[in-house]
Amino acid sequence: MLGLHSQTDPAWAKTALSDDIALLRDHGHLERKAAGHVITLMGQVQGAGARLLEIAAEELEHCDRVCKLLAKRGEDLGTDPGNPYVRQLVQATGKTLLDRVLRMGIIEARSYEHFCLLAEEATGDIRQLFHELKESEAGHHAFFIKLAYEHWPREEVKARWDALADAEAAIVADIKWGPRVH
Repeated sequence: MLGLHSQTDPAWAKTALSDDIALLRDHGHLERKAAGHVITLMGQVQGAGARLLEIAAEELEHCDRVCKLLAKRGEDLGTDPGNPYVRQLVQATGKTLLDRVLRMGIIEARSYEHFCLLAEEATGDIRQLFHELKESEAGHHAFFIKLAYEHWPREEVKARWDALADAEAAIVADIKWGPRVH
């Protein structure tokens, strides 16, 4: 799916939904951090600032939606415990600008896959949230891939994508499931 080198077992969604507050908090922090990463890219990738700003605003709007769902439950975003998937992905991939752009594309692709699974398994407002946000994740994935192809040689992008997608698939295979988006 979307160039990923593995698929998530659909049973994962039941575990992710086992604690809706923890899942929403993880999601909110991921959206908040994604906005920050995208804003950082604005100063590093020439000619992409306007679209990157739109994506950052969308990520913050998603964070706001999650915060409102948490408030509806009498909770807030809380402190950020970190996300082991993202932490391991950052450690396993390079620090070049191309790798950072592709890493964003991989995370958005995996988010799309997970949001589809969550939208099938969840109920109520959580189902609605993931159903409504999944296409946005796919669109962000497509943007980051297009951005890579616009700024780096095609063969380099393909080689780095394959290496990063292999690393990401290994992380997904080994990571312990929990009430998290990843």
